[in-house]
Amino acid sequence: MVISEIMTRELVTLSPEQSLREAVELLLAHRIRHLPVVEEGSRLVGIVTDRDVKRATPSLLSGVGREEYERVLEETRVAQFMTREPMVISPGTPVKTVVKILVDTKVGALPVVNAGHLVGIVTEIDLLRVLNDLLSR
Repeated sequence: MVISEIMTRELVTLSPEQSLREAVELLLAHRIRHLPVVEEGSRLVGIVTDRDVKRATPSLLSGVGREEYERVLEETRVAQFMTREPMVISPGTPVKTVVKILVDTKVGALPVVNAGHLVGIVTEIDLLRVLNDLLSR
């Protein structure tokens, strides 16, 4: 089995110029934890995780005022906190290889790239679905 058989193809992405607020809204609206960052259509330039967003967002509990909080959400660009040049895999990568990569690196998702263009993403949840299907047989 190869990754193209199980990867998520319907992608939610960001551009580097989008705001921290937009990243927060996309993560919440789609109930996801990883957002590939693309330029020029589908060229992958980075990835943003829910953890990246949490680190970039000021805490109202630390004494930051509401106005400052809102300003940071609007003015902080994805390019400022995304992971650049993330580890990627190709559509033909064996699922077994991807599982090993995720376990060894402790990342939760890998963008799937073909000829320099983002074509999918594989997450821990995608792999758990495969495991669930196998255990249900």
